[in-house]
Amino acid sequence: MTRPTRSTSTKRGFDPGEVSVETVLLVPVLFVIALIVVQAAIVLHGVSVANHVAAQGAMAAARHGASLVEGEIAVDVATNALGARLTRPALVSSSADNVTVRVWVHIPRAVPFFAEQVSRQATVARERYVSYADR
Repeated sequence: MTRPTRSTSTKRGFDPGEVSVETVLLVPVLFVIALIVVQAAIVLHGVSVANHVAAQGAMAAARHGASLVEGEIAVDVATNALGARLTRPALVSSSADNVTVRVWVHIPRAVPFFAEQVSRQATVARERYVSYADR
């Protein structure tokens, strides 16, 4: 009489409920990761917009004969052209040699722990007119 032999390897059966549990656990994690990536891209875009707007305002105010009001106007024009929104008015200041513009741009939020605004500053040297005799 022969005895039935037992297989040493254990085969695991397919359980349809296991796939559902894995999906329920994995999909929210992937969704949160996707939202974080999208929010990071939005923040980087806001930084780029803030740099551009501040630079435009500083360049406009630094032109020979220009006033600081022209820098504020250039900030408003650049902000409207890009569809951005400032959270507070631009700060335009000047010294004898430089013009500095600081702007605060609103950042839409998809994830709660990211910043609502980004601030950037641009400093440009003032244009000076040097007469021909002084060159």
